[in-house]
Amino acid sequence: DLERCKLLIDNVPDEKIINKLYEIRGKRRNNYPIEAVWNSILIMPLIKCSSVEQLRRELSRNRDLRKLCGFNDANYYYGKNKLVPPPKAYSNMIKNLKIIEPKLKECFYDLRTFMYEHLKDFGKDVGEDGKIFLSKAKGPNKNGDVNDARCEMDADYTIKENYYKDPKDGTTKVKKKTYFGFRYHLLADVNYELPLEYTVTKASCDERKELIKHINMLSQEMIDKILTLCADKGYDSEKIIEFLKSQGIIPVIDIRNQWKSGEETKQYKDTNIVYTYDGKVYYVEDNGSKIPMKYLGYDKVKDKLRYGYKGKVYGIELSTDSRIFTPIARDSKKFKTKYKMRTEVERLNGRIDRDYMFNDHFIRGQKKMDLMLTLTFVVMLTIAKGHIKNTILFRMIFVSLFKKFEQIRHWS
Repeated sequence: DLERCKLLIDNVPDEKIINKLYEIRGKRRNNYPIEAVWNSILIMPLIKCSSVEQLRRELSRNRDLRKLCGFNDANYYYGKNKLVPPPKAYSNMIKNLKIIEPKLKECFYDLRTFMYEHLKDFGKDVGEDGKIFLSKAKGPNKNGDVNDARCEMDADYTIKENYYKDPKDGTTKVKKKTYFGFRYHLLADVNYELPLEYTVTKASCDERKELIKHINMLSQEMIDKILTLCADKGYDSEKIIEFLKSQGIIPVIDIRNQWKSGEETKQYKDTNIVYTYDGKVYYVEDNGSKIPMKYLGYDKVKDKLRYGYKGKVYGIELSTDSRIFTPIARDSKKFKTKYKMRTEVERLNGRIDRDYMFNDHFIRGQKKMDLMLTLTFVVMLTIAKGHIKNTILFRMIFVSLFKKFEQIRHWS
């Protein structure tokens, strides 16, 4: 843990943040260095501390951790101050970090730029997902009292529906569950499991609107680099698919059955070809039997999916139904392979919950939730940056030693 903390502190680009915090402090007392308090807040997820009190207890018992953060134990021995900062020092620091949150965002964007420059094909295949952060508060104050610490005024309720098949009769049933809290929305690289863009909203916010917002928050250069975007069926809509295609992004989004008539297949124009709601394509013989057609790829010029049957090639226009027919056919192996990459975003969500302690948080207010999530992603990208720099350094040393070895061998 100490090695990871050192890797984080040594590589985080926090100069602008530190300078702004000193500017806010001004000429007031400086019992505890701003860098030390900032570093101790930054390492909280790495040492499994979900609250300030847990952090203070860990600092009070671990001398090496205090030294790593920048606290001077000599001041304690000479009676100048306490061994670790009091709770008030941390509450003031968090209040100041809320004020300078744009600087934290700049830090996140600097780290993201580093990933684009040093990781091959970073941002090429991306995924979108959302997750609910439950609040431990009992709910909003009915009288509108924002100072009531027992309540949460920024969060709201949402209902989540889980569909399952009854094992007795095989019918589809739905189980509804109510949640109170916030929802965070994440656009991430699915090859490296690293964040690209994110937002924090109330739990009831529509996930599809946030996906469009995330794409618009990226620079045009980053958008042009995206090849595919995968997401679950909660993002399935014609508007989303048309928006992604207009940006040159191939949608790989699971589909819901919205055929209310109950029919299993529909006929493609006036042909013997039929298709299902999830993109399976068949050729209907004269005797009524349905034969699966072979997918032959996407014709970008004509904007058609090509299918073959008995030596003939047939084209299906994507405009027939843009939800069902996408540039990567839903019944192809490529679609299934790309869609499986969505689990990388879910794995990243699991790390945020488990490793970064959001499953046991004590955060109140949307602004503080946004702040803590920003700090989490800064930590995540900084750790990745540290490993990348160490790898580059190792390669340089290896190449240098190899060249010296070659010279010695040549001289001998």
